[in-house]
Amino acid sequence: MRSLSKVDHESDLTVGLIPARWHSTRFEGKPLVDIMGIPMIRRVYDRACMASSLDTVVVLTDDERINDYCAKHEMRCIVVDEPCHTGTDRCAAALELIDGHTFVNIQGDEPLINPDAIDRLVDNHTHHIGVTNAYVKIDQDYKLHDKNVVKVVTNANNHAMHYSRLPISEFQQLGLYAFSRDMLSVFPTLDVGKNETEENVEMLRFVENGFLVKMIEVEDDGLSVDTPEDVKLVELKLGGYH
Repeated sequence: MRSLSKVDHESDLTVGLIPARWHSTRFEGKPLVDIMGIPMIRRVYDRACMASSLDTVVVLTDDERINDYCAKHEMRCIVVDEPCHTGTDRCAAALELIDGHTFVNIQGDEPLINPDAIDRLVDNHTHHIGVTNAYVKIDQDYKLHDKNVVKVVTNANNHAMHYSRLPISEFQQLGLYAFSRDMLSVFPTLDVGKNETEENVEMLRFVENGFLVKMIEVEDDGLSVDTPEDVKLVELKLGGYH
């Protein structure tokens, strides 16, 4: 693992981390997919930089093509060479190169991420719990049965009880997480349980190991690019902004 761009080193920083890996069974190379003339990773990075709560934003990748693009466009990037099971594992692996107080995991496949959603997540993050996850209320019926859309069940205190790709609730979990340094660093040391394996939802690692995950409702489209077909949906949405 090596740092390929300088990151400011101040312990009170709130740092946005964007995991962006090249290989994907459903959509290889998607961080650099063209969306109306702009690669997706650039769209995510620019949206994240609009969040007032973030002091700096860093792309975390496993691929030199993504790193080269970032370097050419003055986007901070760290290459994480070691294998990582999830994006949060990749964030944790980069901790030795980045100082900071709070770390926000921003998915590299959400080019329409709402900067206000990032700010609301950070504003409501509490370090005595140390893990905060954003969610939205599902307003489109197809999402209830779409297995690419993760649903979350919460308790009376708005802590996550279970995540599933099945229609178990009307709340969509977003891949937008805030961590204290301690909780992010502990993540890779936790056992990967049956539910995380079956559902392929990384926040279940905290739940299955007895940790609290605070859920915060935000406003966001919740539109991620999981397949090449999803690019068309994003472009339709972008077209509606004009």
